[in-house]
Amino acid sequence: DVNLVQDMQQMGLELLEEEQPKALVDNDYILCFHIPPFNSVDHLHLHVLAPASEMNFVYRYGKYSCGARWCISDVEVIERLKGGQVAVPYKQLF
Repeated sequence: DVNLVQDMQQMGLELLEEEQPKALVDNDYILCFHIPPFNSVDHLHLHVLAPASEMNFVYRYGKYSCGARWCISDVEVIERLKGGQVAVPYKQLF
């Protein structure tokens, strides 16, 4: 449901505004979802990470790398839902 994801996105941005305002202004944050089967918990949750520039390399460019097979940005999920697509692209793993 696109409204749910938009609400989650808004909550994430509000959290950034309260806790990491400089990262928000500098666009130095990541809002993302993990794509099954690469998720470790079976409930919908948004990752809100900031400042991204201070994250460990493995996390920033690995685990939380939007566009990888396992991670998708909040913006892409919203665009897909608005376009009538499923929330995440299910790609062939191998």
